[in-house]
Amino acid sequence: MAEFTLNAEVRNKVGKGDAKKLRAAGKIPAVIYGKDFTPVHVAISRTDMEKVSRKANRNAILELNLGGSESREVIVRDTQKNAITHLYTHVDFQAIQKDVPIRVEVELQFTGTPIGKKAGGIFTHLCKDVRIECLPNKIPEVIKLDVTNLDAGESLHVSDIQAGDFKVLTSPKVALCQVSKVKEEAEEAGATEADAAEAAPAAGK
Repeated sequence: MAEFTLNAEVRNKVGKGDAKKLRAAGKIPAVIYGKDFTPVHVAISRTDMEKVSRKANRNAILELNLGGSESREVIVRDTQKNAITHLYTHVDFQAIQKDVPIRVEVELQFTGTPIGKKAGGIFTHLCKDVRIECLPNKIPEVIKLDVTNLDAGESLHVSDIQAGDFKVLTSPKVALCQVSKVKEEAEEAGATEADAAEAAPAAGK
């Protein structure tokens, strides 16, 4: 099930001093945690982590070799980077089990060109990702949404996501994208409403 493999060495020492020494040696302090799993502090090669991060998507399953015959399948839950060098300074891994559902954030990918945009409307992304729950081997790389039939003044919501091998946890009311009405049409509508408002007092005299 794992897509990538990383070697990790178990750390018996923790703390700022030890972490500083690891980084100076080209390693990244990290921790593995999970449900019914005692956290394990490890160190991984910064070079290896950089290589994997360039190829893996955000929810890729990694196999961490802990030495000997022990290994753990994990996903990256959080990372910290140096503000200047942008190199990894710490990584949080979550241990997973193939038969236990996991909750992750998955990126949205909008496909097609909205008919409303072709008419001059403005297409806007309102949400970049949604939270789902599924088995680890069913995590989609992205969730695709076809916006071809989206006209001016219309939008898509979480409720428009088609069911798959996952359960969407984000509120179904959350708007994902929209096509704004054509500016000229909006101005004309505003002018019409203004004219009607001015005509109403006159009609009452």
